[in-house]
Amino acid sequence: MITRRWIVGIGAALLGLAAVATEGQAAPQKIFAISQQQPAGLPEVAGNPSDTILLYDVTAVGTPGATNVFNNQPLFSVWLGYEIFEGEVGDVAGGMPRGNREDTSAITFNSANGTIYAVAFDSGSPGVPDPVGDNQGDNDLYRIDYQELLNDFVTNSRPAGTIYAPPTQRISIVNEQFLADISSPLYDGTVDGIAHNVPHPGALTSTVYMPNAIQKIGEVGRAQTAFSFFDTEISFVDPATLVLMDTATRPEPGNPAGDFQIRALERVSTAPGAAVIDPDGPDNLTGPPGNAGADDDQQGGRNGNSVQSWESAIMGRLQMDSVDDSEPGGWALVRRDGKIGLWVADNDAANSGDETSYFELDFSGATPTATKKTLPTSAVGSVSFRVDENPTVDATTNNGEIDFLAVDKNGNLVVVESGFADTIPASMTPPTGAGGLTAQQPRVLTADIESYSNAAGVVPEGFTASGGTTTFDSTSPWSVSASMSPTASDDTQVLNTTKVAYDKGTGYIYVIEQDADFVEDIYVFDPVTGQMVYEELNAFNPGLFNTGTQIVFTRGDVSGDGVVNQNDVTTLQAGITDPTLGGTVSAAVGAEWYDLTADGLLTAADMTALIAIIGAAPIAGDFDGDGTVDGDDLAQWRGDFGGPGSDADGDGDSDGNDFLIWQRNLGQSSATPSAAAVPEPGALALLAVGALGLAAAGRRRK
Repeated sequence: MITRRWIVGIGAALLGLAAVATEGQAAPQKIFAISQQQPAGLPEVAGNPSDTILLYDVTAVGTPGATNVFNNQPLFSVWLGYEIFEGEVGDVAGGMPRGNREDTSAITFNSANGTIYAVAFDSGSPGVPDPVGDNQGDNDLYRIDYQELLNDFVTNSRPAGTIYAPPTQRISIVNEQFLADISSPLYDGTVDGIAHNVPHPGALTSTVYMPNAIQKIGEVGRAQTAFSFFDTEISFVDPATLVLMDTATRPEPGNPAGDFQIRALERVSTAPGAAVIDPDGPDNLTGPPGNAGADDDQQGGRNGNSVQSWESAIMGRLQMDSVDDSEPGGWALVRRDGKIGLWVADNDAANSGDETSYFELDFSGATPTATKKTLPTSAVGSVSFRVDENPTVDATTNNGEIDFLAVDKNGNLVVVESGFADTIPASMTPPTGAGGLTAQQPRVLTADIESYSNAAGVVPEGFTASGGTTTFDSTSPWSVSASMSPTASDDTQVLNTTKVAYDKGTGYIYVIEQDADFVEDIYVFDPVTGQMVYEELNAFNPGLFNTGTQIVFTRGDVSGDGVVNQNDVTTLQAGITDPTLGGTVSAAVGAEWYDLTADGLLTAADMTALIAIIGAAPIAGDFDGDGTVDGDDLAQWRGDFGGPGSDADGDGDSDGNDFLIWQRNLGQSSATPSAAAVPEPGALALLAVGALGLAAAGRRRK
């Protein structure tokens, strides 16, 4: 029943903005998260707890004077726990846990509320339970409720570096009995195969246990091949659907028919026990068929120790090389023009050159599909150009290797292309790169995409679509940034851009530079200005092995464009009105998707939370980054006029529009909402009227 109390609640959320405040510490706005693995046998590294997802508050990145944003100290970390908790180190009652570590392969996130999904490779024979009942030979799937962790962190004023962990872990009866026999402080008093409050080995007295915030939600099938370790990628579609590049399917060289699989991971029940594995695994696509009884394709899922039921299904194969297997170098999901698709990069300069192919995804049928779309080709003078390849024979970019792919907030394709990163330390004159080619600093290439829904398929800028065909009408379809040139460095090599995260809101490229000593530097590059906007040497020291383990997100980005603003208020209000989001998902999934209060519902409380996030966001017009819009910012704008600085509207330059935003927000400080970020009074009134109408409709339905 929707009552008058609901109306009062949303009215307070929309009209009482200045009164919104957060108890405890200020909640972070922008988060950089990275999953890292500590090789077995190595000691704990201060500030980098082993086998955790580290979360850093990077709100200050890009503002003048920002320093020590990372400082080898995450805001907090998330530990999934042991795959199998085995007992005490050395079998001595010292309170030091040991176990079989969970190997996180890739992470993704729900931009609306920051929920993180992690996929972990599980070795062993498929379907054979391990000593604690976890099935082997699959991918374990985890869900991390960022909002619940953030709420605990803020309201309880937890110290920076707090490690969150699940309250229970699985242990064999034999091992738990041994803990009882030696009077281990890790023994919880009952021999039942479930250990309680097992601390992280790097935080024996300060681990915080969060029920329901860190959960294993499924065991999804994966292919069974001899090749089992490669960079995995995973992307969020909705709370009941993820899409995965199954890297366990990489074939032997020279076998493109059996190339990497694109898999849908779909929730079949919010309760455990409903997943089903395909008993013989025949491949539903062109390629090597499954062998009866061998389960080599492993579609479906299993039910060992998970709180929900998920299954995997093969959607398609990369097959980006006509003579060999693909060598994926990037992966990015895009939602645009009513379509959901994937851009995937293939590093293959030895054969047909690097290429970036587009796959259109369809989850509507009984079997989800990934269809590779034909992209236009043409020639400009003597230089052949294909939108699904790098610009070939290009002296400005050295036709290097694609290290990373992203899609910006307008649906355009963003490519980080290395200049053949150094393979010989301290090689300088000239630096020697991959294949003996000259190493150069990386650049960012952007291809503007006009349409994803034209009859011709994907239509890049520079092509005119007509009658299902395209005509090339531009000589420069790619824009190329300046090279990534650090102003500070502690080595002599060019940047290695194989470990990268992308901030869709700002367009910034976060480069994790792995030095020879494995103490990583951070460089944040703005492709629009061609400048490094943030640099920090020796920022942290995690163990990084996979490319799909770095993300940047801002909680409250309901619309998914990377920016928290009035668009998100409008999108959330539409979701409150219609939780099915226009019939695209069930009401329960829609509520879970846009939920900003960690209660699984869409109500006025979520709007209150969003307005609080907007009120705490950086203020448009605060050009000097001191938290107040004042005369100093006007002076900054005057000095930057015509250039890339003092850019309040994010269009890449400083002009009269930025002055108008400064004028509107004059006098605002970080303690009050920004006029540029919060809806206009007229829009607020319309939303309040809409809320009244929804309440009235609710009473009529009752």
